[in-house]
Amino acid sequence: MWFLWSILKKSELSAPSALPEQAADGGSGRQILSLRSIAGAEDLIDPLRQSITGNPAPVLLVGEEGSGKHYAARRLAAALLCDEPDERDGACGQCASCRLLAGGAHYDLIEIEPTADKKTIAVAAVREQVTGTLSLFPQLSRRRVYIISAVKAATLNEQGQNALLKPLEEHPDFVRFIILTEDAERLLPTIRSRSRVIHMGRRSDENIREILEQSGETDRQAMDLAIRYADGLPGQALAIVGDMAFRELRARVFDYFVRLPRESRTFAFTEGMKLLQDNSSASSGTKLQKHERMRITEVLRLLESFLRDLLLLKQSIPRGRLVNTDFAEQLESMLAAYPLADPLHAALLVQQTSRALSANAIFEHTVARLMGGLRHYLSGQPVSPHIYLHENAGIR
Repeated sequence: MWFLWSILKKSELSAPSALPEQAADGGSGRQILSLRSIAGAEDLIDPLRQSITGNPAPVLLVGEEGSGKHYAARRLAAALLCDEPDERDGACGQCASCRLLAGGAHYDLIEIEPTADKKTIAVAAVREQVTGTLSLFPQLSRRRVYIISAVKAATLNEQGQNALLKPLEEHPDFVRFIILTEDAERLLPTIRSRSRVIHMGRRSDENIREILEQSGETDRQAMDLAIRYADGLPGQALAIVGDMAFRELRARVFDYFVRLPRESRTFAFTEGMKLLQDNSSASSGTKLQKHERMRITEVLRLLESFLRDLLLLKQSIPRGRLVNTDFAEQLESMLAAYPLADPLHAALLVQQTSRALSANAIFEHTVARLMGGLRHYLSGQPVSPHIYLHENAGIR
């Protein structure tokens, strides 16, 4: 649905690029690397096949976080590096190149991403790892493949994109480019015009279940939970399915949620702060750190999912439409106890709080407003909307 999911690995020119998705296949390189391993995405596989059968244009994979861009890019890269690729299935899984990739590395696959301590790919890295290696013949395969991350607005800035333009337009026949982004409009028009754009949409629940089963997951309850929260994004489902910390956090947030209408304002604020702050890793400074923002995002989105379900139940929508079906009885009991509860305004308040914190609003003040507002809305106490909600985007 909304949870952050990203696995970015540092690419080093001196070492072969890794192919981390290798599990749950008994070592079968054919299945690991095949385009067929991209479950439930025939509309995606068909345009990828065009790159194998002769279209040399750079491929621009566009999809939101968790849509599977990295996974699809590596399957396409495997097919392009394969000695004997199949026109429909991609990499053969048996040649020397495929065996090397299945083992976790390949010297002719170069991935360009920000270093671990940076958000942006340095222009010098683009020049060194792309322009500087462009004319070198492949070491093993018949091609060299570059996978370039431009997923976020800051990942590949305008200077980096400009440094990439000439290599995209003028390169040896053995070179292929795959570019990843969440929003193609963030890229220069000249990059978009040089590329073949492939959009990665959301998958059905059945597709997500198939992907989870392919990963080796067997816990049906865990899969059901991951599918409901993934909102059609396979990466998010894979991140959630085995994450016990997420399940524990979800249980804690729900316990707070159902107690909130009947507890005091002191409880609302102090316990809310405990949920939002991961005390084991909280920073001592005033500026929220990345891990703290991730924690806050998870808690706010869990609250939003509970409010969504509460609103559906209040409108007599069948339980099957809920995200948190296992909490349906408790939510119905809340509505019975507080029939004037206003989950709609409460959900709007959560959304505005998220935007305010993203804009660096004062943390304690914003959280106090959120928790006080949730307590009022969930208990059905009469309150003017403008006391907690603002018509504009943020909370001040």
